[in-house]
Amino acid sequence: MFLVIPLAFVSCVSVEDTLTDQAMSQAGSNASEIEKVLNSYDGEKKEAAEYLVRGMLGQYSLTGPGLDSIEQLYKKLPQPNGRWQLDSLQLAEGKRYEIMPRNKVMDLKTLSADFLLQNISDFQHVSNLRSWNKNFERKELYETLLPYRIGDEPVTEWRDAYRKALDSISPEIDKATTSVEAARYISKAVGEIRYNIQLNIPHRSALALLDSPVGYCREECDRTLHAMRAFGIPGAIDAILVSPDNGTSHQWTVVLDNVDHIFRMFDNGKYPPTRDSLHYDGRRKGKVYRNMFMPDRDKLAKYRRMHDAPYELMNPRLKDVTAEYFGHNEAKVKVNVKSGTIFLGIFTPQGYKPIDMAIKVKRGIAIFQDIEPDLIYFPIIRNGSEYRTCGNPFMLESNGNVHDFIPDSYRKETVAMKRKMPFWLHLIRGMSSVVGIKTQTGSTPAGPWDDVDSITSVPSHNFYRIPVNLNKKNRYIRLLTSPMHDARIGEVLVSVDSLASQCVPLSLITDTPSEKKNKLVDRNILSWTLIDKDSVDLVFRINSDEYVSSIFIIPQNDDNYVVPGEEYELFYFDRNEWKSLGKKTAEGFDITYDVPANAVLWLRNLTKGKEEQIFICRDGRQLFNADLGVARLELNLNSF
Repeated sequence: MFLVIPLAFVSCVSVEDTLTDQAMSQAGSNASEIEKVLNSYDGEKKEAAEYLVRGMLGQYSLTGPGLDSIEQLYKKLPQPNGRWQLDSLQLAEGKRYEIMPRNKVMDLKTLSADFLLQNISDFQHVSNLRSWNKNFERKELYETLLPYRIGDEPVTEWRDAYRKALDSISPEIDKATTSVEAARYISKAVGEIRYNIQLNIPHRSALALLDSPVGYCREECDRTLHAMRAFGIPGAIDAILVSPDNGTSHQWTVVLDNVDHIFRMFDNGKYPPTRDSLHYDGRRKGKVYRNMFMPDRDKLAKYRRMHDAPYELMNPRLKDVTAEYFGHNEAKVKVNVKSGTIFLGIFTPQGYKPIDMAIKVKRGIAIFQDIEPDLIYFPIIRNGSEYRTCGNPFMLESNGNVHDFIPDSYRKETVAMKRKMPFWLHLIRGMSSVVGIKTQTGSTPAGPWDDVDSITSVPSHNFYRIPVNLNKKNRYIRLLTSPMHDARIGEVLVSVDSLASQCVPLSLITDTPSEKKNKLVDRNILSWTLIDKDSVDLVFRINSDEYVSSIFIIPQNDDNYVVPGEEYELFYFDRNEWKSLGKKTAEGFDITYDVPANAVLWLRNLTKGKEEQIFICRDGRQLFNADLGVARLELNLNSF
């Protein structure tokens, strides 16, 4: 499709006519069905039909018996224990289905006129039904309400099915006066998807998402957008290709506000749509792209001469909307190459990832447009299948200045590091869940109990230590969870020392399911148990006569904290390479280095784990990308 669509830009006729002609050509033997759609209407309906047909260029479904079998596995969820995860046998089945051949079914070659005409008719009905849609231009509605698909999912007749499934909120939506208010009802009714990333599959069909609501952010967005369009609420899906926080991709739903024509982001179960402002969801974004039904002409024009840009950036259905979030800006960055394609790079431990390209490279200066301020970027250039840096890491400050991170080895700063990844929003739920837990010790399983601790604030480390002085008689520990909220506990440990390096055996003797027993004392801090606020108190027995000086309560966490006894290596970036500041074994719950001022740093755990992110040092503190947006008011980068 990338080779065909740009021909419209050199044609003497209009872009629209050229794209329509190309659609007819691609339809092949199905051209009569497409022609029937184009000839069925006059006026606005004909305009909608032409938009739909042009948007079908390059659209397809991925199908196959393996994908059908995976859907049958999903229908068996949740398991009898309430978990929305495939068991080991099902997962092994799913992995076999996952690699089975898939068919690419082109829309223009297969979709019937009846299906497309019904889609147009439904679009006309819901767009005219809602008063808020009168404020939009027709093309805005074509893009946000008319599409029959989102990605590469099997095409189904989903609109009426979604209205029936969500019929209970129809009265509220009928009373809504704005698109944002209506989207709020949809967001609440659809709710969060049941998180499951066990299998790597294409987009799931709209009907499958109704039957088996499992997946990740992609499936949640798809399901929400299907529901919005079924009820005549204009929306879209925005995405980041590579997160500056953790190196992964992410997407979210947006609703088009009929009052000011601004797309407003929301997240089911976390924050509802509101007209107050664009939400800040705690994620750093770098660049934001909107998934479009119609290919973006600006993208096609920008990349038509590029031969080394990756697929994600070439995709003409990803429209750059970064300026809608952060305003228009420009960063002029020094690079050590005079020509070629320079990309805007994000660091990941697996290599640099491109999220945009420079609009111009001239005399050693690359110009990037519309990027999120107060983030650490790298100018990068393609090197085979990978990317290498071609200049210093930089930051576009909120005032428009570009700050280069050039380390000053003559000036040193001391930084005490507790983590190798930012404390990110997804950690808050688990780490804060232990607030309110009271810890007691006793000489028998029934007490009497002595209070030794109460957690009153979010722990600053995943190993929350309670100093105790337990002799041979005090062999029992009781945890009383907060009556206000559930607790997510990863592990409970008891140790002879204060570093959890000399732990003694511990068992849970409360009458709870064996799964909870195992996870709370299995020495795996990544496995965790949800302790209901109304559950019985947790009683543990110390299975040793050794003296105990510490009790550790470990909340649900990502295990990216510095841990005593593990080996670390700190790097700083200088002249296109990472230079080591040496290896150290942590002697406590943090690790200290002297670092060059104004350096970008990277802490690696050589003992275990693979999640790591870059940061800078300021006043002895680690500041990851996730922190810079919050800290930018107090951080004067020019003082480095």
